[in-house]
Amino acid sequence: MSRPDNTWIDDWEIGEEPARERTVSLELVQCFKEFWDAQGLDGKAKTTRNRYSDALHALGGYLVQEAISEDGLPMTTNELLAEHIDFAGGPLIHHDEEAWQDEIDMVCRKLYKHLKAQGRIA
Repeated sequence: MSRPDNTWIDDWEIGEEPARERTVSLELVQCFKEFWDAQGLDGKAKTTRNRYSDALHALGGYLVQEAISEDGLPMTTNELLAEHIDFAGGPLIHHDEEAWQDEIDMVCRKLYKHLKAQGRIA
């Protein structure tokens, strides 16, 4: 994995609501790219870039799934983000992998701070 890009959209594709999935995926990739740049991750160590990349990729896949759920259908991408990440971390994606979940939570906390500072989430 590396910097977020449009190839991630294919990875997240489920095929149940293609137009909705694509819209949310494109908006997430754009959001993740802005976050990546704001964090200066291109200048960080490869292991750091990989940790962020893996966590963002997992979060994006999770959010696309949520976007086509009954509760998620009426939400905007920013509302989905606000619903699933906060100052404490992110959604429980890796139930049996505490270290991996810790990585997701760390990245989600930083993403939350970034989006809050931009005024994209309350």
